[in-house]
Amino acid sequence: MYVPKCVPTSFLHLICRHPILVVPIAIGLLLGIPHFMNVPSCCVPEAMITFTFDDGYLSTYQYAYPILKKYGYVGTAFIIPSLVGKEGYMSWAQITELYRNGWEIGSHSYTHPHLTQLSLEDLEKELYLSKQDLERHGFYVISFASPYGEWDEKTIVAIKKYYLLHRTAWPSDLNPIPLPEKDRYYLKAVAADEISVEEVKQWIRKAKEEKKWLILIFHRVNEHKPQYNISAEDFEEIVKFVHDLGFKGIRFNDLFTQAP
Repeated sequence: MYVPKCVPTSFLHLICRHPILVVPIAIGLLLGIPHFMNVPSCCVPEAMITFTFDDGYLSTYQYAYPILKKYGYVGTAFIIPSLVGKEGYMSWAQITELYRNGWEIGSHSYTHPHLTQLSLEDLEKELYLSKQDLERHGFYVISFASPYGEWDEKTIVAIKKYYLLHRTAWPSDLNPIPLPEKDRYYLKAVAADEISVEEVKQWIRKAKEEKKWLILIFHRVNEHKPQYNISAEDFEEIVKFVHDLGFKGIRFNDLFTQAP
């Protein structure tokens, strides 16, 4: 459920004039306002980052989870319910542990098909069954990431029925702060496990310099696979770099709704 999008002007003036006195209140207020609408630039975080992990691989739990925790960050795991518990994938218990430790759980469809090739009936079934199964296991689910990064306007219309936002996969780009309402179903991201660590750092620097929101996509961590994989050492190097630059880690449900 959305919270009101407006804030009394007098209170905003107080935040801007006396930030030290009201920083805790201001941060709580910012995180409760979808898309940072109606918030003056003086009160908006200068740069943000979201770590996302597609497919629900076991290595997310084994490697990404402890490394992010070490530096004070959490992630968003986009889960394929039909693959939970299968070889190489997290179990429901492991996903629940992530969730109870601050991670966000999102949907990556029910069986990971090419959504743009489905009939409308099958498309909606993929969206609905995934959300239903995830919520049945106790997760609060508002975010969706399309399998293979494939989407068209038909899929967006269907996604809007069940989710509050949609993360794309390409072309790589940053998201503006404040985020326009029209952009929440077209959130841009950077596939961090398809480029070099130095290229990832360039995106991180760019987000910092331009005061924008960077969403990073990862799949496997330290699985020694030829594709969609990053070593634990490289992953930690990226996370430490983000930490040293003072980025605020953000979950989607911090920005788009009040998490329970």
